[in-house]
Amino acid sequence: MATKKLTKSLIQKMINEEKAKLLETLEQGAKTPADAAKKAREVDADKMADTLASDLDHYKQMKIHEERLVKQLKSIREAKDRLKARLLKNID
Repeated sequence: MATKKLTKSLIQKMINEEKAKLLETLEQGAKTPADAAKKAREVDADKMADTLASDLDHYKQMKIHEERLVKQLKSIREAKDRLKARLLKNID
């Protein structure tokens, strides 16, 4: 039976794997990694595709909304500049 030497890189890899498992466990609110695996739900690929499509649609809607807000902000800034100029003109 062949034995492997524990090198620094191998130990570091093992530590990182365990760390990832523990972080996933903590994120899910489970006490042990086995509990986290039990709580994980499996989703069919077609459901994920629907989610991806809806996320993409939502992203497009937010982009359009952002464009409208930018236009409104531009007009507000222009009005603000005109009022500032009028105020400064009336002060003199």
